[in-house]
Amino acid sequence: MKTFSRIALVASVVFAPVVARAGGGGFGGIAGATLPEQIIQEATSVSQLARQAQEVSNQLQQIRYQVQNLASLPQNLWSQTYGDLSSLTNIMSQANGLSYTMQNVNSAFQSQYPSYNSSENYNQLYKKWSQTTSNSIAAALQAQGFNANQFATQQSALNAIEQASQSATGRMQALQAGNQIAAMEVTQLQQLQQLQSANSDAQLAWIKQQQTQQAQQEQAGSQAWKNWNSYTLPPAQGQGYGAFSPP
Repeated sequence: MKTFSRIALVASVVFAPVVARAGGGGFGGIAGATLPEQIIQEATSVSQLARQAQEVSNQLQQIRYQVQNLASLPQNLWSQTYGDLSSLTNIMSQANGLSYTMQNVNSAFQSQYPSYNSSENYNQLYKKWSQTTSNSIAAALQAQGFNANQFATQQSALNAIEQASQSATGRMQALQAGNQIAAMEVTQLQQLQQLQSANSDAQLAWIKQQQTQQAQQEQAGSQAWKNWNSYTLPPAQGQGYGAFSPP
């Protein structure tokens, strides 16, 4: 929360004059939103998803503790389990979409400010995050006997979970896979949060530097103008100041 508050405050103060000079147009991530608005929305979204993933992980872990000595998941616990797994698939889908939005916003920033140069290739880091997350999900599913391709979309994932619910063993496998994925998703979203924060910090620092340089240039220009206005040309030899010389 401290990270989000800091980003919101700095973005609203630092970016405002820059966006105004740039025309205030929208950027290529969230339709109709300016760059500072998108940065704040990104920070808000990833923070919310991280909290939701933690809640789902805790709930699935509680169910797992209840059945830790059982070989299969009883039907009476499946309703809550299915609800948690459904929430988890929604979180996974949103997190994947958010990583692409972050790439788009970062690309839009670089397009809007061509002289911006970061020491990190954040678009590549976002892509790496998405690939790592997908690989981890696939590994957790395969470990419980699921086909990762069945979870390629949110709807297909729900269909696969529904199919697994037809047997007590399948329900247990779905619970175990959900536990692993939820815990992994919490970690991955925390990493995405850190990545987005580092990216926005770099952008905000660059904007602040540009503002400082512009302020210095404006101050130097203002001082030069004052010096020029206060300068008095010396009179021609043998003449006094003014339009006419005394006889």
